[in-house]
Amino acid sequence: MPSRRRLLAGVGLGAVGIAGGASVLGDGLRTSIGVASAADSAEVDWPMARYDAAGTGFNPDTSGPKDDPRIAWEGTFDRTGGFGMGPPILADGTVYASTDELVAFDAATGDVRFSYGDAHRFSSPAHVPSSIYRTETLAVATPGGIVGLNAGGGLKLFGRRFGDERWEVSAGESGFDFFGSTEVPPPVTVDETVYGVVPETSDVVALEADSGRERWRRTVEYSDIASEALRRPAVRDGTVFVTAWPHQLRAFDAETGDEEWRDELDEQTVLAPTATDDAVVVPTRSGVTTYEADGSDVRWKRDLEGNATEGAAAVADGTVFLADSNQSLHALDLETGDEEWSVSFATPTTPVVADGVVYVTNGAEIIAFDAETGDELFAYESEWTFSPPAVGDGVLYAVDGDRLLALEGSA
Repeated sequence: MPSRRRLLAGVGLGAVGIAGGASVLGDGLRTSIGVASAADSAEVDWPMARYDAAGTGFNPDTSGPKDDPRIAWEGTFDRTGGFGMGPPILADGTVYASTDELVAFDAATGDVRFSYGDAHRFSSPAHVPSSIYRTETLAVATPGGIVGLNAGGGLKLFGRRFGDERWEVSAGESGFDFFGSTEVPPPVTVDETVYGVVPETSDVVALEADSGRERWRRTVEYSDIASEALRRPAVRDGTVFVTAWPHQLRAFDAETGDEEWRDELDEQTVLAPTATDDAVVVPTRSGVTTYEADGSDVRWKRDLEGNATEGAAAVADGTVFLADSNQSLHALDLETGDEEWSVSFATPTTPVVADGVVYVTNGAEIIAFDAETGDELFAYESEWTFSPPAVGDGVLYAVDGDRLLALEGSA
């Protein structure tokens, strides 16, 4: 039975169609009159957390500030990021950022275009094309489930909002727990498919982006019990890689959900994977293990004597960047695991890379390093804790407490 929200959305769209004719196409379904999709002209610079479905954190076609950044603009939230701050994303001239609300900011000015509130604890969204809607879809995770939202913000009619939620995949039996975990892994998208971890379950799913229909669902298990703390999946070349507590790594066929291979690491803290053309990088509490992508062998393993319980690795131009959460930020050769450089850095972080610069957040700092040498380029300080950043068109975006900062170079 459809939810009350869905029924209201349908009524709202119908009413607008009657009252305004083709105006419903602004956020509703396409008709046969040849209306183009937003994807036809969209400029997507950073469409999901860690840039791509593979989780590389690297966009080879964009750049950010390289020295003495200044605030280009700042946008504000109604609430601070008290329950955690996901990294923002950048798509088609809009920056989407989440704290306890999901807000769409104009990328040029910082003006608020629309917001989805109600303290849902939104994960970072993933921007996905649509074949039936004129606007795209934002796939987000909350403690209550995975939701598909209208990337255009829905419609306002008689003072109410309609057409904002397109579908929902509910969480496990425990559902939304206000005092529960604050971490919900963000979904990822490939073409018109959403891959994500269903909150309060040990399940990874593949969903149709337009309808939320499940293409497949698989439970990640350890021995005879369900695993816990599934991490953000990484998807590349038709394979979905998922890690979970206590020490699972699973590889599933992206089309069918069939298990391709598995391994059990010898550590109980296994962080989110990063997939490359021919390898899978899996950070752990003390170090990092890199597998051949087909699961045939471990390419190399490094003990970094770390204490990492958060964060993920970035991979750019044959180099793996990750923090050991103890004393160093490392740059390791993807083929051999040999250290290219390391710098003093003791905070859990997820690096991102653009135009030869590695950006990391260190509590209330954003620090930029030269990707080739490890030399520090700048450190930007704030009074709040920064989210991981997104980078696009010379600007770096990061959530900073109750605001979103857009930082550009001084030149």
